[in-house]
Parts: sequence; C-alpha cells; structure tokens
Amino acid sequence: MGTMQIRNYIDFFVDGHHYLFHGLTGNIMELDEAASSFLSFAKQHGQPIGDCTVLAEDVYAVQMQRDEKWQEAIRELAKMEIVHDEGAEGEGVFSRTPSAPRQTDNMPVKTLVVHLVNECNLRCTYCYAGDGEYGAPKKYLSKEVAEQAVHFLMENSFHEQEVTIVLFGGEPFLNWDVLQHLVEYGTEQAELYGKKISYSLTTNGTLLSPERIAFLNRYSIGVSVSMDGTQEAHDKHRLFAGGQGSYERVSQNVERLVEGHRTAPVGARVTVSRGFEAVETSLSHLLAKGFYEVGFAPVTETDANLLLNGEELRELLRQFADIADLYVEHAVNGRYLGFSNLTNLLKELHIGTNKAYGCGAGQGFFAVSPDGGLYLCHRFNEDERFKMGDIYSGIQRERQREMLEQLHVERKESCTMCALKHICSGGCYYEAMERQGDFRRPNAHYCEWMHEWMVIGLKAYVKIAKANPAFLDRISGIGKEGCVSHS
Repeated sequence: MGTMQIRNYIDFFVDGHHYLFHGLTGNIMELDEAASSFLSFAKQHGQPIGDCTVLAEDVYAVQMQRDEKWQEAIRELAKMEIVHDEGAEGEGVFSRTPSAPRQTDNMPVKTLVVHLVNECNLRCTYCYAGDGEYGAPKKYLSKEVAEQAVHFLMENSFHEQEVTIVLFGGEPFLNWDVLQHLVEYGTEQAELYGKKISYSLTTNGTLLSPERIAFLNRYSIGVSVSMDGTQEAHDKHRLFAGGQGSYERVSQNVERLVEGHRTAPVGARVTVSRGFEAVETSLSHLLAKGFYEVGFAPVTETDANLLLNGEELRELLRQFADIADLYVEHAVNGRYLGFSNLTNLLKELHIGTNKAYGCGAGQGFFAVSPDGGLYLCHRFNEDERFKMGDIYSGIQRERQREMLEQLHVERKESCTMCALKHICSGGCYYEAMERQGDFRRPNAHYCEWMHEWMVIGLKAYVKIAKANPAFLDRISGIGKEGCVSHS
C-alpha cells in the first residue's frame, strides 16, 4: 500500500476507552489496542487535508513492521472504507449514498406546513419572515383553500396511511376560524380516506385562550411555543408592535396551556442570538413552566447585531456540553431531561440513518401559502424561486426532480468525504442561502461546530447505552438493543 487516506470516521474517548463512529453506516464501536494505536499515530503524524488525514508510506512503514497487529487493524479499517489506498478507484458498498430520484411522479407527500396567515402580532427583532409577512402583502388562508389543501394531501400521499399537517404562520391564531375548520375538516376527510392526520402547531403564545387550549387538547395537536427563557431574555427580542415585551402574556398563557392540554407534547423553542442567556438558565426556567422539552436554535438573521460570532458559537457549544452531562445523569437513572437538541441527535444515532438530503423539504415535505402555492419549505414561503407548484394543479414533478438533483449531498463537494455526510447531508437549505449565498451549498459556517456537537452526542450515547440502553429505546420509540458494539 502506498500513501494512505484515512477518512469517514470520528473517534472519541469515554472513560479512557477509545471509540469510533463509522460515518458511512452510523455504527459506533470500541476500538481494540491495535486500531486505537494506528488511528492515534495517523492523527499525530499524518497531514490533514479537508476531512482526510493523509499518511505517507515512509511515515508508517517502519512502524507497521514493528507492530504486526497494525496490519490486521488496517485491513479491517480498509474493509470499512476508513483506510484508503490513495491510488484506488471507485467507491465501496458503505460509501453509497441513496441516489437522487430519476423520477418523482410516485413520491408521496407526507407533511404539509400550512401558512394560515402571512401576518404576526409581534415584531421580533430576529424574524426571518419579515414580521410574518414573508415579503408579501398580508394574506389569510380561506376555508376553501384549507379544504383544497386537505384534498391535495389525501390524494398525493398515495399509500401513506399517516400524514402530518403543521399549522403555521405568521401567527396561526390570527386566523382562528379557519384553523378550526382545517383541523375538523381534515380529520373528517382522513377518516373517509382511511388515513390518520397528526397535527402540530407553532405559535408565539400570545393569543391562547381556554377555548383554543381545549380545541388543541381535543384534537391532540402538538404545540411548539416560541419562548426565549426568562423575562429579561424573552423581552429583549420578542416584542409587540408597540414595543412592549410579550413575556408576561405568554407566560400566563403557557401555564394554562400545560395545565389544559394533556393529549400531545407541549414544547418550547428558543432562538439564540448575540448576548444570549445561559442555556441552563433558559432550559431550567422553561422546563419549570411545564414544557415537555426545549430546543435551542441559533438565529438565522444575518444582522451582525444578532448573529452569533465565532466565540459565541464556541460558548454555546460549551454550554451544550454541560447540559449533555446533566442529560446523561438523568438518563442513566431513567429520567428524561427535555433538551430536545440532544434527544434528536441520540434518536438518529440509535435508529441509524443514511440521508442524501439535509431534510425532507421538496421530497415528502412542502409548505402551502395562504393562496395555495406549494413551496420547498416554510422558510421559502412566498419566494417564487422556490415555488414547486400549487394545491390545484399539483407538484411540478420535473421541477421537483431537478431540485432534488441539485440538493443531493454528493453534489456538495466539501461533503463528499465528510464523516457526517449521511447524518447531516449539508444542513439547512435556507441557512445556506442566507449565509453562503446559495441554497445548494453546505452550511460551511457550521461544519466545525457540527463535528464538535456530534462528539458531545456520541459520548452521551455511549454512556447511556452502557448504563441504561432501555432509555435509548424509549426515546426512539423502538424495541431495539443499544447500538454500541465492541471490536
């Protein structure tokens, strides 16, 4: 073997044991002494080039002669496509990513994000949707368009028995009558079609009432409330049009919501912007209010006064790591800490994934504008560049096929040899457009951050899998044994 390339893996240590995450399959394994020694040597003496480490023959040959066990370790790593002869051609079995569809005519629609209104009663400083209007005149979904959206989903979900409608805005409660009608009509039609619709809703929480909470409970609608932590943190950015903070009203409504809505999870979403409140402070405050779980997302707005700089992203990661340690403490004792960022990563690690796309946008997932247009996702609502058809004439299938061809992870050059390409797949298309200037590019601004976050998640996974593997089954909704193996 000549010059070696070593790639497609992330290694990490837990309690002095050396582990490897195999990026192509999602498997996690404990390394034996020889494999651990070789990979440590490669990191120390190899030349990093992108996501590869290149190891010249004159560097490793002498050491291989001294340690015969290395030869077997290298053969095993080569089978896993971690060690490559630089001159070899072609891709192995593990390297294969699901290909872009050659035709999309039979691709079912599984989820519709329905924009009930392009308007909001808040004026959040970091809103990507321009005060909820998406750069378009204020629009309200009508009952007729709502019914057509339901029929479109029923007819275009094909063989799928379970589908999802996300009630979205702007602020969806500004169109309360149509929201009710959509859910009631959708439930009725789903029964006629022999299907089940699951509903979820995203709200700023200001317009909740006992009547509306009872309705959410009756139809088991999952709710995500946009709330940024303590009053000081929340009122810094989430303001009414007159400039008043919205915390007090939201807080009172949330108390009623978690008390009166018992049939589906109620979660909170925190937008993390410059000068953010300590994550543990926000998390503790929101969980104490009764939220099942809380998710944190860095702001996408490109305003330098809001955007996290490099140091703040590193600080966010450090705080995430602290919360992960606390999460593990809870999990090994069979208790759930509602930090959804880590829960979602642990689920992906436990179930396993080989994704070709950053999300389901444009595949089984579309957004519906108030006038019935179909868009790549809710963040591209009203942007004609990302219109994929409408609920009357259907999806423009050739446009869909071309879009999926362009968005495929193997088209993203910097992703092709990344250990995360089958789990991250380049990330969010909207983020890429905002930060990289092209929706088809990977989220390069988060690459290093994602690798470090992955290591935090992997360490948590191994600790939980060793101490309480049933916890991972439970949060994943499967009866599967832990995925940690030993070699």
